[in-house]
Amino acid sequence: MTERKKLESQLDTLTSLIVRKRDRKCIDCGVQVNLTCSHLFHRSKRAVRWDLKNCNCHCLEHNERHDQHPEFYIKWFIDEYGQREYDILLFKSNQIKRFTIEELRELKSSHESYLSELNQG
Repeated sequence: MTERKKLESQLDTLTSLIVRKRDRKCIDCGVQVNLTCSHLFHRSKRAVRWDLKNCNCHCLEHNERHDQHPEFYIKWFIDEYGQREYDILLFKSNQIKRFTIEELRELKSSHESYLSELNQG
């Protein structure tokens, strides 16, 4: 496995752990079991794949619903963060981004620090 692939996999895991620890329940129904890391803008959008604003906690059912009916997640996001933040994230999601190895390392370190803070508090 290349260093890039390894870092990306580690970031996927860290992001999921952070989101589930941070949110602790489905943002739609409040259930606290079978939680997943849901991406407002699909994880294939590399510029926002590990952006913690783009990722929120959904139960499996609502994560699957989001794939077919994103309007519920969009409304929640705008209610939570505002139209301006949605527009910024939408713009960012449409950027073509290839992280350098160093950027991936820095993001991993930042995510590890944040997860450590969440685990302490």
